[in-house]
Amino acid sequence: MQDLKLMREILVNSGYKNDELIKSICGIVSENRETAIGSYSHICELLSLSEMTLSEYIFRLAVNKGRDIFGRYFRTNSEILFTNIGRDIKVLSEFSSISAENIVSYFRDKFGIVNDIIFPIFQNGHSEITVETVLDFCRKYGATVYAENKAFMYENGELSPIYDFDRISVDDLKNYEVQRNAVIENTLCFIQNKKYSNTLLYGDRGTGKSSTVKAIVNKYDALRIVLVPREELTDLYRIFDILRDIPLKFIIFLDDLSFAGDEKEYSFFKQALEGSVRVMPDNCVIYATTNRRHIVKETSSERSDEHSSSDARDEKASLADRFGLFVTFLMPDKKTYLDIAKQIAADRKLHIPEDRFEILAERFAIRKAGRSPRTARQLVDKLEAYSDLGLDLDKI
Repeated sequence: MQDLKLMREILVNSGYKNDELIKSICGIVSENRETAIGSYSHICELLSLSEMTLSEYIFRLAVNKGRDIFGRYFRTNSEILFTNIGRDIKVLSEFSSISAENIVSYFRDKFGIVNDIIFPIFQNGHSEITVETVLDFCRKYGATVYAENKAFMYENGELSPIYDFDRISVDDLKNYEVQRNAVIENTLCFIQNKKYSNTLLYGDRGTGKSSTVKAIVNKYDALRIVLVPREELTDLYRIFDILRDIPLKFIIFLDDLSFAGDEKEYSFFKQALEGSVRVMPDNCVIYATTNRRHIVKETSSERSDEHSSSDARDEKASLADRFGLFVTFLMPDKKTYLDIAKQIAADRKLHIPEDRFEILAERFAIRKAGRSPRTARQLVDKLEAYSDLGLDLDKI
């Protein structure tokens, strides 16, 4: 374990020295038996709780703790920075090669521990930790949290992963090809660094506005999505600053957007969309959905006052006008609704006679107070469940 003592000295002035696992690895060479064995037990506990091998943990540590200095290196190509980065990562790589068996053997020899005492064991894993693999990963993803997650929520000043993000695909969406293709084409321009537009998806509830955005995020590897609640809109510039230097493309998603008109979020968001002295970073685009044509609710006083109503309408329309792309999703007619439902049923390999299927679909739509793609999907979900359980479909 002499080499470990030398490696520990090298990391004293690095950005990794305060990590719990690194401190525990350094602790196993302590002359105090209790400290050494306690450090080893903590290593096993940390790896067990994180569900990672030693090399996986250290690779993540190398990427996440070092990303600030990596960013400076990418901007400057400094040889001195590269040398320092390479030194630290080489030591981390050597840390990751330490095996549980070697540590236990070292304890038995150093402290005279008999073989009857059983130690927990951790796995080393096979992650390749070199300056090239770490820097390549950072060039592509920035940090492991962005590599491992497609979706994030911004709340209370923090960006948190959404681990159960909807995995809907473009193939799951039926009809509305014109609308969907408009959004896809704009997104491709965004991904490929061409001219693109902030986009407003407007239309009736349940017509697939939000699903379209989520499916497109799932379609393209370079895309990530950040859900921003309306009350957090005044933090848009902070969100931009967080994302600006990350080498991925981010859709800032504002779902079911509407304002009362006198809210501070309204004025701030309008300014942020266009006309602010601060520019939105090139790796961010805003996609919003709304059921309202002009997003902002009209008050009763505005409706009754002839002198102000026109100006108020112009002001409220101006927010929607600041989106470069406006895509409309309208409620389907009966024929389109049935076509959507039949396509979904076919995907699920659900076999129901067409006449009966149409009767069930129409009755279900009446109970749901309207036809929509969402109603069609809910219908098929019910039919599939009832069919699998052998229940009477007429009770749906």
